Amino acid sequence: MTKRVFLVDGSNQAYRAFFAIQADLRAPDGFPTKALYGFVRILISLFKKHKPDYVLVVFDKGKSFRVELDPEYKGHRPEKPEELQQQWPEFSPLCEAFGFSTFEQAIGYEADDIIGTLATRFASQGLDVVIVSNDKDFGQLVTDKVSLFNPIKNEMMGIPEVTDKWGVPPSQIVDLLALIGDKSDNIKGISGVGQKKAAGYLAKYNTWQGVIENASKIGGKTGVKIAEAADVVKLANQLVEIKTDVPLDISLESLTIGRIDNKNLVKKLLRFGFQKFVTDLDLTIESTVDRSHYRLVDDLTELQNVIDQIFSVKKVAIDLETTSLNALEAKIVGVSLCWSPVDAVYVPIAHSTGKNLVNAMEYLTPMLTDPTIKKIGQNLKYDFKVLLVNQIEMLGIAEDTMLSDYLLHVNKKHNLDSLALRHLHHKTIKYDEVTKEYQGKFQFVPVDKAMTYAAEDAHLAFLLYQKLDTTPVKKLLNEIEIPLVPIIAKMELQGIPVDRKRFENLSLELNEKLKFLTASIYKEAGCEFNINSPKQVSKILYEDRGLPTTKKTRSGFSTDSQTLELLQLRTSDPILPLIQEYREIAKLVGTYAEALPKYIKSNGRIHTSLHQAITETGRLSSSEPNLQNIPIKTPIGRKIRQCFVPAKGNVFLSFDYSQLELRVLAHYCKTGGLFDAFINDEDIHKKTGVEIAGGTLFYKPEHRRAAKAINYGLIYGMSAFRLARELKIQQRQAKSYMETYFAQYPEVRQYMTESIEQAKATGYAYTLLKRRRPVFGLKSKKKNEREAAERIAMNTPIQGSAADLVKIAMLRVSKILENRFPKAKLLLQIHDELLIEGPIEQSQAITDAVTSAMETVY
Repeated sequence: MTKRVFLVDGSNQAYRAFFAIQADLRAPDGFPTKALYGFVRILISLFKKHKPDYVLVVFDKGKSFRVELDPEYKGHRPEKPEELQQQWPEFSPLCEAFGFSTFEQAIGYEADDIIGTLATRFASQGLDVVIVSNDKDFGQLVTDKVSLFNPIKNEMMGIPEVTDKWGVPPSQIVDLLALIGDKSDNIKGISGVGQKKAAGYLAKYNTWQGVIENASKIGGKTGVKIAEAADVVKLANQLVEIKTDVPLDISLESLTIGRIDNKNLVKKLLRFGFQKFVTDLDLTIESTVDRSHYRLVDDLTELQNVIDQIFSVKKVAIDLETTSLNALEAKIVGVSLCWSPVDAVYVPIAHSTGKNLVNAMEYLTPMLTDPTIKKIGQNLKYDFKVLLVNQIEMLGIAEDTMLSDYLLHVNKKHNLDSLALRHLHHKTIKYDEVTKEYQGKFQFVPVDKAMTYAAEDAHLAFLLYQKLDTTPVKKLLNEIEIPLVPIIAKMELQGIPVDRKRFENLSLELNEKLKFLTASIYKEAGCEFNINSPKQVSKILYEDRGLPTTKKTRSGFSTDSQTLELLQLRTSDPILPLIQEYREIAKLVGTYAEALPKYIKSNGRIHTSLHQAITETGRLSSSEPNLQNIPIKTPIGRKIRQCFVPAKGNVFLSFDYSQLELRVLAHYCKTGGLFDAFINDEDIHKKTGVEIAGGTLFYKPEHRRAAKAINYGLIYGMSAFRLARELKIQQRQAKSYMETYFAQYPEVRQYMTESIEQAKATGYAYTLLKRRRPVFGLKSKKKNEREAAERIAMNTPIQGSAADLVKIAMLRVSKILENRFPKAKLLLQIHDELLIEGPIEQSQAITDAVTSAMETVY
């Protein structure tokens, strides 16, 4: 089998990776990594999928001889972006850690010429050469032995593909580029001659010289331009032609792929935060975690000895192994305990194979329920729920490594695999690996095999507890996040009662409405089509009905909600509101009316999951199902909410903070009109509306709506363009509204400026309670990146502080209910709202107590 040489245009791939990835990727220390991330993905693809025999990665360095031929060559290109410049020194060492040779020398030639020379040389020796690049210039080198690979598109190009794409064979690519020029390199061609036309001329006259010589036969204005461009085309030919005779002392043997430098590569990947790549490459990690001391405890005397040691040190990391991820259904299979860096045990309780301590929980319960023993763990909410279902309330939760890492590194992943790699340089044993031979069920895993996996979880939690320095967030962790763990766990176990029949009736009603809308849309369109297909809707609107086209997507002209709203304003086409209403109802049916009943358990309740460690602002999020996004302002949204029905003799009590985020903004402002409006208990939206209208005499209801959009929009960095779109007004009018707003509330502008400057100085945005969020890109030269960072800097203190205040409210309310109204239960937190279910006869007393507590949290 013919051996293959891969010649990688490193500079090209680094640039492509940088601009292809839109997300702002960062290492744990804030170092930018998006170009490195994309580049490593390409290296892994080469290493694992293509398996070349030889590799050379070539980077541009120094001035090219082409600049002497034409000083304007590539002269229009902007400087390398600052963040890419920071990452540049890391590319070559990464390649070498993969075992790939690199070339980065200033010898007056470009990477193209190095690659061109080696491609020609190795192809002549009978090897298959693959050039890895997105650069079209390399098409000229393609032969039956040289192909071109575009890793972004995963596209391999030989002679037929190059010919098909450019309309000329590889042998004429240089002539083609000489005629049309190359804007990306600032190479001039013949004005008015594009690719298609140039390909046609070359088909007749063979070379660029032949085209110039036959300019008179081409005739017309184009012929004149061609004749006048002889010198331009001659220079362009010299600039686009890749050199294949650069004197290079590079042997084929020197490009043989070496072994991965495991230690160095792991170090680099973890330094950049690329834990996933460490796993993908199955790299060996020199872990500091010693599993040799893990042991099985299957004797009651030994278990009591372990418990005595835990009581003496007053702390223990705990992890449960269970039969299910659903705490309501889970049975305890075993318990892992760790109370020092070298003491980790597994207590088997319900394995199908091996010795079990079936009555171990009786021995463990006093320790678990003793608040003086500090409980440590990873995502302890789950363990707390499982124990509570088994009539054991774990007390003394002191550290949850997931929450600690979340507060320290809010923009990272916080699962145990990620934490172990990032902080301990340790690769965990995977659940799937342990259970794959046992139907994916841990209870079927033999005890001796289960021990190492299970003990590791508790051991890692203990080591992370020692490793993570939570000093900057200790108050927030100890006073809010940790105390919330049992409260949220109890909320999830409590669940929310629903009326299945109401859901069924609502589903029937909405589906009937969908049938009516479908018939109306078909009638209006004059044909049947798939209303759920953007492509088919696009055809109906733009081809059949001739509506003006707007923004284009990959599948055609856009039919998204914003586009249909703009079209409705411009054309008043009657089919547009019908499609919009159909989509809204279809979404409600799919997301709520038909989806939510599937989550109803045998107790008639829906048990959502509330997550503490996902959002970057500190808000709780809800999933399986998401109960925080049920609409409330629409009639159908209210009908969905009416399907949630309290148990007999109970009532739902909803406590929703009034304009909490605006009040937080006023607090930050310290003084001024916004501050005074809340102090004086005014209608803030009406007050703002009167001011943007120019006085009470000119005030209309739509001004209040505009004011509300501005008041809330500014918190999220709303632009005049977005305000205009939301209010369906001209952009200049929206701009005028905003200018008037800032004239009336200069303290808001000052807050925005100060929050941005503070984030620039510290690298973080902080809430009132010192929750922090890293802010990157404030000094970026790219406007969109800079403005996005500014929005985070302005919004996080407000939204994050509001989230903190609601969490304090949850703590207070929970305590009040537990002490004074034990039959009442906290069910759900929906952003600024708390939902309680309690006895009807206590509703007023609960209302008074909870209102007082929530109004005085800070």
